[in-house]
Amino acid sequence: MTLCFGQTGSPPVPDTVDSIRLKIRKQHPSVSFVDSSPTSLSIQSNKDVCDLNIDELDAEFNKLTLDIKNNMRDLRADPSNASKKQTILATKERMNKIKDWTSKLNTEDGRRLLDENQKDIDKRRYEIDQVLKVVKAQSSVDVCFMMDCTGSMTQYIASAKNTIDNLTKTISALFKTSPRLAFVGYRDFIDGADKLIRLDFTADVSIFQNFLNAISATGGDDTCEDVFGGIQAIGGLEWSSSNRILVHVCDAPCHGRNYYDEAKLKSGFSWDKYPDGDPEKRDVYKLLLDIKRQNVQYFSVQLNGDTEKMFAEFQLIYGPILQLDVKKPDDLMKAVSKTVTQTIMTTINNTMSTFKTTEKRKKYNLSNEKPNWNILNVYPVTITEFILPKTLAALFHPLFIGTGQGRMQIASKPFAQGSLRYAYYGQLFYDASPAVPVVYKELISADTRYNSFTAYKQHLEIHVIAQFLAELFNQAQKKVIRNVIEIVYADADIVQQEEDPTKIYQVERRLHQPMQKWNNNCGGVHTVDYSTVLQAFSHWTHHETAGRIMVVDLQGVKSLIDKKYLLTDPAIHFEDIRRYREARTNLGVKGMKEFFRTHVCSAVCQRLGLEKVKNEVDENIANELYRPGGITKIIEDEEY
Repeated sequence: MTLCFGQTGSPPVPDTVDSIRLKIRKQHPSVSFVDSSPTSLSIQSNKDVCDLNIDELDAEFNKLTLDIKNNMRDLRADPSNASKKQTILATKERMNKIKDWTSKLNTEDGRRLLDENQKDIDKRRYEIDQVLKVVKAQSSVDVCFMMDCTGSMTQYIASAKNTIDNLTKTISALFKTSPRLAFVGYRDFIDGADKLIRLDFTADVSIFQNFLNAISATGGDDTCEDVFGGIQAIGGLEWSSSNRILVHVCDAPCHGRNYYDEAKLKSGFSWDKYPDGDPEKRDVYKLLLDIKRQNVQYFSVQLNGDTEKMFAEFQLIYGPILQLDVKKPDDLMKAVSKTVTQTIMTTINNTMSTFKTTEKRKKYNLSNEKPNWNILNVYPVTITEFILPKTLAALFHPLFIGTGQGRMQIASKPFAQGSLRYAYYGQLFYDASPAVPVVYKELISADTRYNSFTAYKQHLEIHVIAQFLAELFNQAQKKVIRNVIEIVYADADIVQQEEDPTKIYQVERRLHQPMQKWNNNCGGVHTVDYSTVLQAFSHWTHHETAGRIMVVDLQGVKSLIDKKYLLTDPAIHFEDIRRYREARTNLGVKGMKEFFRTHVCSAVCQRLGLEKVKNEVDENIANELYRPGGITKIIEDEEY
């Protein structure tokens, strides 16, 4: 869920490691830490995951047999160790379950169960293929360049012609699709039939280049140009892709004193022969809305300040027109490449969120009003948390669960809505401890399968596994990197109201800074603020677990105070595609391949001893496109 919890109109409160902890701790826990004191945890086995493979069940049974012997030995040395007793009981329960499964698998019913299990796997494979098909469909892109083609634009037309190949290679490598390209050039009324040149969309880059080769940057009369003619032509193009991008490059405004500083008319040279506006009396409101209705995202490249007022007027009609940072001709295609990749990434993320929640959704009204805690009810709750595992091997078995009691207060209405959850202001009480200000997250689906307690547990288990692997990754970094940027996942629990067990929430501390997503679960990567550390983390999780697990969908905030990434809401690709099915983000080995398709190993990967992977992104393009920003530059700029 990508929710910005910052306050509108005021600087965001800086987030820190301490600010994302649910419980006050004297020190940050190590990976072997088990926090049982605040909630008097009772340990139980999570029996939701059943691996119906006889060989693996036998191997697990043998391991548990050894574990129980070691635990019994420890218990004899310390008979009062209640935690050890609970662990032994949970292990015995698991062993009995394995015996039960094994005996059933050797019967006719067991073989039928295996057949059903295979059908379930085949169904999940089909679901994953459908997800990847949706991703590919949402990666299609139309890019139209609209340019002033008078004499001053020669260098920019040449730059577009000479570097368009880089754009097509970039989009093809990142998204396995070729962009459709179009061009509209405009001059002025004095140029007659040559005042407008137009190429409709084509996926053949050679056709586009040949068209640009034939353009001469000539003509024009006064300073102002027939911009309206260009906009009119844009509305008549055959826009058809999921992403539709218009890049308007110009250094002069349109005709009409409303679109420039009127002092220009008195400057002593021919500025505008039509100061009363377009001589063809075209309605700019209609022209712009004809484009807007086709869901075209409009970007400007303003080569000087003369067009500033024109675009300000256009925005009053069109809405936001974002300006690309282009200081010289060679910057043009670099800026366009970054814009196109980020636009496609956003479309994929938004579409995937909708695709995963096509079922009926809960509908609540939002309210950002801060609650009056003095008048809100206090509800007794059961608090559920997964115990942080101690070893990598533990990740391939059901994690232990801790339960305790507490109390909660929650706002009557959510203050924000993400793609998968609603978010509420709240307070959480552990025993007699002071209230902890929190955010309660409620799954948005109204389908009982996807908002059940099992679904909440799957989301939380994914979160805890990512938290554990992040701590191991931080330790691995410290051994080989001098200036380490740590990755810290926010604490998270589940709370369930005792009076109404259907009221279930995931609870976390509130992130105040605007949320950012650095990669997603289908190969997408943030190129504008690329993070070598976070990309290396995803790669490292795959390497460290021998290809069985990969943590992706890395999102959160950068703490400039602690110089750490503070993350939440991860996804995990698991070799076993049946894991975390209700969470619907596990794309298995295919999801891992999508990550590696766009991943470019950095110095961080090299230092960690990760094998360099083959990918589809040209190294030269990657050096231009994947530019580290923010705190990641600490790693890039310092000597190791």
